[in-house]
Amino acid sequence: MCFHVVARETDVTVIETVQVAAAASQTDEDVTARERLYHDSVMEMIYQFLSHTTDIKSSKLIDKLVTKDILSPDERKMIKEQKKTDAKANSLMMMMREKSAAEFDSFLTTLSETGQQSVVDVVQQALYAVRQTGQNPLQFRFTYGKTV
Repeated sequence: MCFHVVARETDVTVIETVQVAAAASQTDEDVTARERLYHDSVMEMIYQFLSHTTDIKSSKLIDKLVTKDILSPDERKMIKEQKKTDAKANSLMMMMREKSAAEFDSFLTTLSETGQQSVVDVVQQALYAVRQTGQNPLQFRFTYGKTV
């Protein structure tokens, strides 16, 4: 007994036709929604990345941000009142989301000056990937109504 495998070109053609039809039927709204979801996901990853990797304890980052007028003395006090380092970092990120693009850039510069250039590099690469350089990526949480 002998079996022969025969490729069915009609199945492939039908699948390709369905895929092309599905792609053609996508509206601009579908594409925009998918792009927004991708953008939001990257911005959320940046927020989480900064929350978990920013060294605010040993680098005296908070004091330097106050010196540069990126944070106010009251904001510094609110951060310093937090007991746990994670809570301090989260407070900092929540405050940074209210800052301008220029202030966010100054924040990144300050991170670099405190020996955290690798953190800055990752954030800048992510922003470049979604074509959002020159903006505060933490502000997306306000734009799309997400909560922390």
